[in-house]
Amino acid sequence: MQRILKEPLLHFLLIGAGLFLFYGWQYDEPDDPAQQIVVSSGRIEQLGNIFAKTWQRPPTRDELQGLIDDFVLEEVYYRRAVGMGLDLDDTIIRRRLRQKLEFLTDDAASLVEPATEELATYLAEHEDVFRESSTYTFQQAYFNLEKHNDPEAFVAEQLVALRSGGGDVGDVSLLPNSFSEATRRAVDGTFGTGFSKELDKLEVGTWQGPVRSGLGIHLVRIETRTPGRLPELEKIRPHVEREWSSEKRREIRKELNAKLLDEFEIVVQWPNETNGNEEAGPELTANDSTADTQ
Repeated sequence: MQRILKEPLLHFLLIGAGLFLFYGWQYDEPDDPAQQIVVSSGRIEQLGNIFAKTWQRPPTRDELQGLIDDFVLEEVYYRRAVGMGLDLDDTIIRRRLRQKLEFLTDDAASLVEPATEELATYLAEHEDVFRESSTYTFQQAYFNLEKHNDPEAFVAEQLVALRSGGGDVGDVSLLPNSFSEATRRAVDGTFGTGFSKELDKLEVGTWQGPVRSGLGIHLVRIETRTPGRLPELEKIRPHVEREWSSEKRREIRKELNAKLLDEFEIVVQWPNETNGNEEAGPELTANDSTADTQ
């Protein structure tokens, strides 16, 4: 008997029963129509569709009845929990409710259809986002700085040799000796960020350098360099629409946040410093700062 009384499960059940008894005593309103739980035909169809998507078949009658019973029990627990205030000061619930409200505003923003003129203006104002990458066709000779006593002088000699028709130049490495129509991203991904900008400074058709990278020193001969261009709107319209819609959602979210904050007086009470050597932060109100508001 004493062993049973010490079981944690028994304690849990007793505490749970006590909570429900307390709630029933505080909130017992059997004649309140709000206590009615209606499982509509639409809800039953939704439960069946969720089951079918999960198990790739429709539920049997007994399985559907089980889904309905579980839904009813979930609704009962939900109403009891809300009535007991268990949803208050719960971080997970607060974040979920905020997320759902944000989803509603995002859905509203997605209903806005941009006119062609709006997209054209957006494209012109964000050319860098939609401009096609420059491409480079070039050869390169790599030199490892650690293998040469005077790498600058050595590379200068090798540059003269290349311009004179010398072929076997450069240190052994895993880097390709030639690139064909490589995009700016591909070039920077191979040699390091900014290497493509150095290629933009070089003349076409002759060996030049040295050009430094994160790997060492390079001599480069640009064969062709095609600058990036801005495609016509109709060719990239879906991409522009996605970016335009994303920016509109951010704008609407920002406007909504401002309107919601205007409905509250925000007071941030800074805690005193524990060491006592620094003064506590100032009390901020209104739009000076934001804080959780109950």
